[in-house]
Amino acid sequence: MILEHNPKDKFTAILWESVTEPTALTANLDKWKNQANRAEALTHTQSKANGRDDWLGAPNVTELQNRLERGWADGVKRIEQIATRELSAPASVRRRRVRGDAGDELDMQAVWRGDLNRAWSRTRRANRVGSRTVSIVIDLAAHAGVTSDKLFWRGASALRLAQLLTESGYSVALYGAAGVNRADSSGKLNMAQLVEIKSEDSPLDMDKLAALTAMAGFFRTSLFAGIIYAADQFGKTPDYGLGTPGPEQIKKAVEQLPIPQNVIIQRNVLNEQAANDWIDEALKQIEEPMPEAA
Repeated sequence: MILEHNPKDKFTAILWESVTEPTALTANLDKWKNQANRAEALTHTQSKANGRDDWLGAPNVTELQNRLERGWADGVKRIEQIATRELSAPASVRRRRVRGDAGDELDMQAVWRGDLNRAWSRTRRANRVGSRTVSIVIDLAAHAGVTSDKLFWRGASALRLAQLLTESGYSVALYGAAGVNRADSSGKLNMAQLVEIKSEDSPLDMDKLAALTAMAGFFRTSLFAGIIYAADQFGKTPDYGLGTPGPEQIKKAVEQLPIPQNVIIQRNVLNEQAANDWIDEALKQIEEPMPEAA
């Protein structure tokens, strides 16, 4: 786990090493300052969520765990029905130096040689087809009134985008994220958690990724435990409702943590139309990249 705390901004960013790490912390007594906080984290990861299909996306924690370990084929079928347009092969946008009789920089050696036709130089974009990496950050967080069926479209749209990019020759990394405002009982802790759920060089295992991102269960068990743990580390108890969603905090965390900066951060998506719109927006952003340094 990497934890970055900025006391000036009262902001904490956490990068979990694995999807199992937040829940695994509840088994380690020595990691907690207040054992009551640990007990509350356990209630969210275990019995408290049972019988709430609309809450978890699965009827109980046992079935949620089964899907996380074995995959969610039914979810993948729904995801693959999302229509997308074709995407061209990735273009690496770089700048190359061009010499001529006009430009931005004057080469005095060329002037002294009398080579005035090549004395000036300027930089010009040079596009070439090649591999590019895109990091997609999936916003998994929502307030208690948002059902798992609505949150399905977050993971669905991100995975459909990742699938299209992979098929078009891009390398894709995926991160799950949850931004929270006023996460502790003092109302002062703003935070965001990120976890890498697919590295750029690992295969796109749609079954398991669908269970992680297209159901609310991972967020409402493991990342709930992460919110409580963050409050505990600063000697606080968590807010009664575990704070309120803070998607704006995700961008702050991405800037502070060792996340590749060629990032697409998901906006609020809660239905099929919003999912389609966001995929289109993301494709435009990817196809019109900022030029890299020469």
